[in-house]
Amino acid sequence: MTLVVVGTFALSGPLARLTWLGYLGLTALMLRIPGAGRWHRLLGSTALLAELLWLLAPQTLRLAGLPLLLVFSLFVGRSLRLLLQALARERTVEGRVLAGATAGYLLLGIAGGLVLTVLASLIPGSFRDSVSGEGLIMPALGSVAQAGPLWDHGFQRLNYFAFVTLSTVGYGDVIPTAPVVQVVCIALSVLGPLYLALVLGVLISRLGSGGPGTHSPGSDSPGSTADDDS
Repeated sequence: MTLVVVGTFALSGPLARLTWLGYLGLTALMLRIPGAGRWHRLLGSTALLAELLWLLAPQTLRLAGLPLLLVFSLFVGRSLRLLLQALARERTVEGRVLAGATAGYLLLGIAGGLVLTVLASLIPGSFRDSVSGEGLIMPALGSVAQAGPLWDHGFQRLNYFAFVTLSTVGYGDVIPTAPVVQVVCIALSVLGPLYLALVLGVLISRLGSGGPGTHSPGSDSPGSTADDDS
């Protein structure tokens, strides 16, 4: 699902609005994380409602993005924590483990893109193009169905910028100007390497141990034989 959402960033025109369906679907999917508990499902349902409210709210309810920022950030953070705990319980590095680790990284970038998008709508002029000097224009809330190419372009640029910041590549073509947005960008640039460090630590430890049933040198009991080891 994270790959589908990232893939929709390449769409243009009216098709670009399919990204919002991907956001809603991804949020609904994270509600079904095994062992998440009632609190996680409640937080996720609230995040889903906040997304719908923000998308459908008129311009007069622009501040509807504030609860979305808070609830969605908490929900994604809790989901990532559950994912890391699940990865830590795995004993071998398999395809599904690598897929889960990759999905977590993509989820972090997708969440960062949504947060930056909401901030750009709350604080006009939060971003500008370093080449043209023009600001990224976001539409009035509640006008998603009538969004034009400028909005599609701005939305795609913000999601692209979120992943560029997360990976600490920093091409410099988009510049955050609002102080709040700059702080969020700093947080993304810290969380990206931190997530990779945690996941790589877990995966490398599993590769080093060789999974269950592996004997390390000197671990055999005095009475063990070569036949037993085989």
